[in-house]
Amino acid sequence: SYNWNYRYFADFNFGYNGSENFADGHRFGFFPAFSLAWNIAEEKFVKKHLKWMNMFKLRYSYGKVGNDKMNERFPYLYTINDNGSGWTWSDYNSSDNVYTGMWYTQLASNNVTWEIATKHDAGVDLSLFNDKFTATVDYFHERRDGIYMERKYLPGIVGVNSNPKANVGSVLSKGFDGNFAYKQKLGKVNLTVRGNFTYSKNEILEKDEMNAVYPYQKEAGYRVNQAKGLIALGLFKDYDDIRNSPQQTNWGKVQPGDIKYKDVNGDGIINASDEVAIGATTKPNLIYGFGISAQWKGFDFNAHFQGAGKSSFFINGPTVYAFSGSQWGNVLTNLVKDRYVDAETAATLGISANENPNASYPRLSYGGNDNNYRASTFWLRDGSYLRLKTLEVGYTLPKSIVNKMRFNKIRVFFIGTNLLTFAKFKEWDPEMGSTNGEKYPLAKTFTLGLTVNI
Repeated sequence: SYNWNYRYFADFNFGYNGSENFADGHRFGFFPAFSLAWNIAEEKFVKKHLKWMNMFKLRYSYGKVGNDKMNERFPYLYTINDNGSGWTWSDYNSSDNVYTGMWYTQLASNNVTWEIATKHDAGVDLSLFNDKFTATVDYFHERRDGIYMERKYLPGIVGVNSNPKANVGSVLSKGFDGNFAYKQKLGKVNLTVRGNFTYSKNEILEKDEMNAVYPYQKEAGYRVNQAKGLIALGLFKDYDDIRNSPQQTNWGKVQPGDIKYKDVNGDGIINASDEVAIGATTKPNLIYGFGISAQWKGFDFNAHFQGAGKSSFFINGPTVYAFSGSQWGNVLTNLVKDRYVDAETAATLGISANENPNASYPRLSYGGNDNNYRASTFWLRDGSYLRLKTLEVGYTLPKSIVNKMRFNKIRVFFIGTNLLTFAKFKEWDPEMGSTNGEKYPLAKTFTLGLTVNI
């Protein structure tokens, strides 16, 4: 490490690591890293003319990191099973003479080695107005090569019982990360505003996949955890609409009120070949938070908001798909309030008809409906939310009163957690990461307390 007058900084380090999980000749990896920084605020010109600038540091770092975690021990060794349930063959003269043989449960992969992440980071550190305003902002760029994953390109003629794994994956991730804080005294009020954010976007560069007729069927070129499915065009209005639309019988016969899908490849048939990337990823690409704190005389106040965005998720299961389990009803009844009901069924049941092709729910069907239960934009939901995570209000009694009571400090406080949530999706808490709502929800808590220091 080198530091000259708190103005110029340099650092270099490296690791030479070995792992028993790899075969001889592939066990060790060299992983160097360095960083450079320049604190402009320490330059003579700045210190003389811009005294309000306490720190303005520009920095850059580069490094490589190795990962040997693969949830598998000694992949360079093969294993053989002889329990009689492997390959079988029989004499062509007699079907009674059946023989069993030993078979590979794991192929030896002698060339398996480290997964390597190459990281770049450029950042700025700020401190202004006697540290009233502080901020840190980073741009990161990381490429992971040699990701250990299953090979799906090998043909069946190779004769292996399961697809072997190898260092064949590559992912690029980049984005921004930062935080800030601002402190100000307004009369007798001490005020602090703070915030943080992380935005990340990735792309699968390489993955050993089977050949696909259409490029959009592959995962390479898309983001990790990218939501994929059919594009819904609303509901079939009537039988003429069904006859005049691309053939849609791969998941059973359709009726008016069933979900209508887009023929993406234009072959006149709706099937798995029409599934494309839809929405965002199932994991948030944006995480952020902000808060405010204030003190006035003996009162103190603190509020913190937490949020996530740039994410999508599918809703499904028996709480969403009405009667999909036959004996199950629809637990979330508000989902089916605006369901499609044809005039004949409505007359039979004595209810109001709703033949709106843009209804928010397809026709009800007992025992499930494969056509309507496909992953599609019809069931895709926005996973973004903003939550008042913590609210705290307190009051500390004046010293003159506390000392007379022979105490050093007395504080009364109230803390609320998960008080408010703002989200487009209303059925359950999107932070639960659930597709059907069958998870225990985050608790909303209220705490009233007293702190006494003797």
